[in-house]
Amino acid sequence: MTQHEKRSAWHAGMQIDWVGHDDDEGVGARQPQAHGHGRGGGYLYECTTPQVWEDAKLRELADMGMPLIWMEVAQAIGFDAFITMWRLLDAEYERRADAGSMIEIELRRYRSYLRFQRNRFIEGLAPFLDDRTIRDRVADELGEELSLDHVTRLANRRRIGGA
Repeated sequence: MTQHEKRSAWHAGMQIDWVGHDDDEGVGARQPQAHGHGRGGGYLYECTTPQVWEDAKLRELADMGMPLIWMEVAQAIGFDAFITMWRLLDAEYERRADAGSMIEIELRRYRSYLRFQRNRFIEGLAPFLDDRTIRDRVADELGEELSLDHVTRLANRRRIGGA
């Protein structure tokens, strides 16, 4: 194989048992062709893409009955990250005396994270801007309408060295 030859761009057809195959072809020593090609080795005209393997691993989760929400999480973050998260959560849950076969997870609502970020934004502006300007920036940049009293309360926490 020369340095100018490229790997095949053809994608593999996935694992044989998923898509069917021709039993007459054989593999390895069972190939019907007795003589190798004169050119020697080289790359096959197929390669299994990483997405094929990812899909196969995700299908295993579905086959074992993983709830739909967790399948969506696994698809969103990737199989390996999901397995890491699952292993960490399971290890923590195993420490509990009442650990059964299911993991119960307590997770704050996502909107509480957004609220936390908004409050940090307001507190960060407080030393430099007046409350009305902060309220306007929150509306413009975060798309959230707050009362002036609410902005003042959050801004004063930063101004007086609180939170």
